[in-house]
Amino acid sequence: MGRSVSLPWGKVKRDFLLLSVGFVAGSIAGAVVVLLNPAGGGRLFQYIARTIAGKISRKSAFSTFLGIYLNNLGVATSAYALGIFFGVVPWLVVLVNGFILGAVVAYILRAHLMGATTVILGLLPHGVIEIPAIILAAASGVLLYRGTLKREGMETVYASLKFYVLSALLLLLAAFIEAFITPRVAGIG
Repeated sequence: MGRSVSLPWGKVKRDFLLLSVGFVAGSIAGAVVVLLNPAGGGRLFQYIARTIAGKISRKSAFSTFLGIYLNNLGVATSAYALGIFFGVVPWLVVLVNGFILGAVVAYILRAHLMGATTVILGLLPHGVIEIPAIILAAASGVLLYRGTLKREGMETVYASLKFYVLSALLLLLAAFIEAFITPRVAGIG
């Protein structure tokens, strides 16, 4: 029989919770910025839409799935690997992604591009997995920093890698849901 992989949740729980609060704070900040500056919010929305369109092909559901997964995996990998720089980059990744989500949702609702129900259905099916997975990758990056530069040891480094791999697998599931299920549930396909 194969060895089971245990995950030391105690090592990551505190950072995961703090980063989750950071994500929510970033989301609120993004929404407030758009609500206070609608013109700037429109420009930000157009920039984000162009950036996403350049990374995600809509030729087929599979190419959409692959584009979403590779994009999100790149974000997660940056949050993880660059965590070695004093654990700062994971925080930036989480805050910026929260800000972008808050700004985009606020702009869509303010400009009446979609109703609230459609926005929720467009985010919820995959977002309940994708957002925690990105935060977990960021928390793994903080663990990587603690295991190396703070010298908590190789056990902490290995734990960070296990959590990063878990986040990558969760992102695979989230991308599948986003490409194949979310459009049908939200009626935006």
